[in-house]
Formats: sequence, C-alpha cells, structure tokens
Amino acid sequence: MLSLKAPASRTTPPDTELFTIRLKVSKATSIDINCIILITDSLDSVRKAVNLSVHSGQAYFLAIYSVLRSFFSSGLSYKIQFWNCPSKAKWFLYQIVYIDVTNTRVAAGRHLVISIDSLCSKNVLLCLDVWRTAFNCSTVQGHPFLTLRGKNCKFL
Repeated sequence: MLSLKAPASRTTPPDTELFTIRLKVSKATSIDINCIILITDSLDSVRKAVNLSVHSGQAYFLAIYSVLRSFFSSGLSYKIQFWNCPSKAKWFLYQIVYIDVTNTRVAAGRHLVISIDSLCSKNVLLCLDVWRTAFNCSTVQGHPFLTLRGKNCKFL
C-alpha cells in the first residue's frame, strides 16, 4: 500500500476526491506494477475521473487520462480496478487511511478560497485585463468597441 500526501488547499469534496484519485493513479503508474486497485467510498468521483464528457472535474480527467494512456500502452496485461468501500463499513484499511488523513495538519495561507470561486475570480480578472488592454489600445479605441465605465463613471 502506497502512502502519499499533498496539500490541496480548501476545496469542495468532489474536487478533493478527484485530486486524490489523480494523485494515487500518478503515483501508482510511476512504479513497476501491472495492476492498480483504487479503493474509494465515492464511485461518483471515479465516474467523473474517467468520464469523457464535459463536466466540472474535466481538468482532473485530462491529467488522469494522460497518465493512464502511457500506463496501458506499456502492455496488454495492465489494468486498473476501482473498488467501492462505503465508509460506514469500517473496513480496517479504510480506517487506517481515514485516521492518517484526518490527523494530517497543513499550515494554511492567509487567503483561503474555494477552488471554483478562486478560478472564477481569476478568470474574470483576466478577462477584464484583456478588455482594458484592448480598449486602451490607440488603434482600436473608438472603433468596434464601446467605452466601458465602472462605478462613478470612471473608465475601466
């Protein structure tokens, strides 16, 4: 059994599950084995981790997919299995991992944010910066763009 810990900041539970799957699959494929058994209490996260459609955890899927593609191309006998172990079953291996994870303390930074909120905020700020740059460019100013004004009628 591999032990691996990495801080993931403050995240939503589905993001935490997907990050954990990504971390474990990456670690397992880095050693010389031909069968990966991933034990989880969240089959919904596993489905998202291997789902090709567009969804909120797609970044994790792409990272997991790139690792698994090279793993499976190594040979026909390579496989991965996902086992469902509900947390209320209190399986001893699951309990060991649960105690280990919940007792782990990571020093947190000053400005914690939920990952989705953080990404949305960064994206909005990036878009505003691009718009400001485009509006202030002398070659395009006044042509196909409207002048944006924020609060107090100040230019953005």
